[in-house]
Amino acid sequence: MASRPWLKNYEPHVPAGIQYPDKTIPQFLSDTQGKHPRYIACTFNDIDTTYEELNGKVNGMAHALKGLGVKKGDRIAMLLPNAPTYIIAYYAVLKIGAVVVNINVGTQGEELKSHLRSSEAKVVISLDIFVQNLYRIIADTHVEAVIIHSVFGLEKKLKPEEGLPAVLIFNDLVAAHPKEEPRWECLPQDLAVLQYTSGATGVPKAAMLTHKSIVASITQILAWLQVPDAGNAAVLCIIPFFHVFGMNACLNLSVAKGYRMILMPRFDWLDLIPLLTVIEKYRPISVPAVPSLWAALLSSPRAGSELFAPVAVPTSGGAPLPEWVQKRYKELTGRRIYEAYGLSEASSAALFAPYPGGAPGGSIGVPLPDTEARIVQIEKGLEEVAPGEVGELLLKGPQIMQGYWRNDPLTRRTLQDGWLHTGDLARMDEEGFFYLVDRRDDLIITGGLNVYPSDVENVLAAHPALKEAAVVGTPDRMRGQAVTAYVVLQDNATVAREDLIAFCREHMPDFKIPKAIHIVKKIPRNPVGKALRKALRPEGGEKT
Repeated sequence: MASRPWLKNYEPHVPAGIQYPDKTIPQFLSDTQGKHPRYIACTFNDIDTTYEELNGKVNGMAHALKGLGVKKGDRIAMLLPNAPTYIIAYYAVLKIGAVVVNINVGTQGEELKSHLRSSEAKVVISLDIFVQNLYRIIADTHVEAVIIHSVFGLEKKLKPEEGLPAVLIFNDLVAAHPKEEPRWECLPQDLAVLQYTSGATGVPKAAMLTHKSIVASITQILAWLQVPDAGNAAVLCIIPFFHVFGMNACLNLSVAKGYRMILMPRFDWLDLIPLLTVIEKYRPISVPAVPSLWAALLSSPRAGSELFAPVAVPTSGGAPLPEWVQKRYKELTGRRIYEAYGLSEASSAALFAPYPGGAPGGSIGVPLPDTEARIVQIEKGLEEVAPGEVGELLLKGPQIMQGYWRNDPLTRRTLQDGWLHTGDLARMDEEGFFYLVDRRDDLIITGGLNVYPSDVENVLAAHPALKEAAVVGTPDRMRGQAVTAYVVLQDNATVAREDLIAFCREHMPDFKIPKAIHIVKKIPRNPVGKALRKALRPEGGEKT
């Protein structure tokens, strides 16, 4: 474990120098299906698949991909939600030494074309509901084969232009090929995943994650949590697998432990009933979620101590967890939600609240084993700031990416002397616990003073009439930027702008108080629930 002399009152429970297995990602599946072939690997629409059945289907798809000419190092784009299709394709691609290209299912048009072209994806694996959008842009890419899981038979209505690849059916390919293990082509040092992320620049780019870095990430988290053996316990898999949080915290960790993945391909934020029913039925040991999902769950009248009693590892990531959510969960259960911090460039988690003791309110914890973290001055970039001061968070560890795919200039700016410059603003307290403040590019400078949007959002979110809030900087001729807030009201609530301003004035200095407040029906969010501040526009709601 990295030395942390500044950590005064925290005694690490993980022994120094944990051992990292010299294995590849598919070995987790191979090990588990060998030990527990009858364990249920996943449940989807109330249909169970055992680890033995899953591995057989993975092998069938691996042979199918080889039959299509896929070779080691080829990139395979996956445009899939959380379903058995994703799991089968993921491990099949990795077994034969190819590279998973994770793409958000909402990606389409020029952005989708950009991902396929930049990755030079040879094959796309998707669903029939996305096939029309795919074929609108596929002509100008390197794609040679399209494999889809047919849900509604929409591929039958598709008439590809001459010269474009025909649609192949996923289940037919799996069934037509043997279940025996293919020849594994992957090695620990090989590239495993291209993870597209916008990050600080706003321009999509792909983090290069190797088998070794992802296995290191899984090993760190397993060593950190040290959860007693729970057999074939359930894990709620609602975080998308195409995001690193879902890929590791839900998929890879579950497979490594032999857990049962309860797959939820989509979630309607306005209808919690199906999700609550799933939690009550399967009683998951682990619920990885984002703050907005925890807020929705804990706002439900059905949220009681019994609902969360089986959850040994309630985790939150993607954004700071509101104080009221943490307080409400502790009132119900007597325990805390464990906050974590990670990013695509770190294969998932880099900091985690200590388990089982937890971290102070609002903290994202401390660095995971063999991970170093430091806070440096925003402008100078290398000089560390004092405890309590805000600066940019830098990371170093075995789970860090190799760089950005075919983007050496950006790689050199982001990875310097082994340190990953995250672009996130954070602070560390005297005890050595870290706190996420904001994205560096979301910082608002108004009249020469720094305003962190999350500070204002936390105050607004505490107002009883408001359900949520997002804050951005807008151009201002006099101040440079003005603090502008977008708020969503609680059901049947009303509030005057003057009341919100007065509320803010009680809790923050004048320069942080929003100069404009807009009421909107919802805050735009990405697939894991993080607010998309840049998507907010003044015309998006009613100004109060």
